[in-house]
Amino acid sequence: MLAKEIEKQGIPVAIITAMTPLAKQVGTNRIVKGIKIPHPWGEPSFSEEKNEALRKKILEAALSLLSKDLTEPIIAQPV
Repeated sequence: MLAKEIEKQGIPVAIITAMTPLAKQVGTNRIVKGIKIPHPWGEPSFSEEKNEALRKKILEAALSLLSKDLTEPIIAQPV
């Protein structure tokens, strides 16, 4: 089921992806820009502590978008 269909049911959806144009094209309203295509949730070259802080920022951006009523797509860039 696409995010757009889930949102029609009244459930907000946030997508975390490095492919933001594709997420926007399929109708997703809440998009969080991930780091890289193979690693949207982190950076393999970072230390574990730095990656944990990065993941926290990404998650906080997604949670922030879920609490907003949107009429058009918005892309959050947590970094």
